[in-house]
Amino acid sequence: MTTPLVELSSTFPATRLAMHRVAAYVVSPARRQAMGRMGLRAAPGGLATPTFSGPNGMTTIGIRGDDIVVDSDSGRGTQPLSTLSAAGAFVGVDPDVGWARELDIPEPGGLDDDLAIDSNDAAALAVWFRFGWGILDELSLDDDSPHSTEPTLWPEHFDPAIEIGDPTGTTRASYGFSPGDVNQDASAGSEPLPYIYVAPWYPDDKPTSEYWSAGRMAVLRYSDLITDSDPTSAARAFLLEGRALLTS
Repeated sequence: MTTPLVELSSTFPATRLAMHRVAAYVVSPARRQAMGRMGLRAAPGGLATPTFSGPNGMTTIGIRGDDIVVDSDSGRGTQPLSTLSAAGAFVGVDPDVGWARELDIPEPGGLDDDLAIDSNDAAALAVWFRFGWGILDELSLDDDSPHSTEPTLWPEHFDPAIEIGDPTGTTRASYGFSPGDVNQDASAGSEPLPYIYVAPWYPDDKPTSEYWSAGRMAVLRYSDLITDSDPTSAARAFLLEGRALLTS
């Protein structure tokens, strides 16, 4: 079976970090400052805010490839991503570096530093987000996913995720598609490349199983997924196994 996933280049982590910074310091703040919500969503070519009411009417702001895009009642504007300062000026917000200090977001770096986004890496990231979003959307609507949330691409962790399980019990967990971990100082995290995860909210109460490959959570790495003959089925099966362990 063909797969939408592609081999990742050595420059992928740098492009992912740059796009994470744009999403967290420019795209998400534009929505949050207008309506108090920071969540994003996967979109063709990358990511975007849900539509919100902005200064120019109903507005959507996002990243498509290596461009930043603003769609509003005033029309569409597109500009190549160059620096955080330029992206903020185009969107109409100052890069919001203050709100991230207490969140697990990589530091912004120089606001006028070249983001150096590789278009092929940006395309690979967009494919990963869309791949994960479709699977999570399907899982969230499953009758066997109790108390499920809708998918959200969270700007602080930069991953699309849902939650399943009783919020008042010990079965609840986050199910998501990470593009790779980055520490707050912008150094590489423990899992620098994309992976799927199931992270129990109460890991000390999770059932005993070899499934919990990363100790307090379960991880299916991109390198294993891309070599599978059917990555979509493999991804679904991985998430369903975690749900069954936690909610059965």
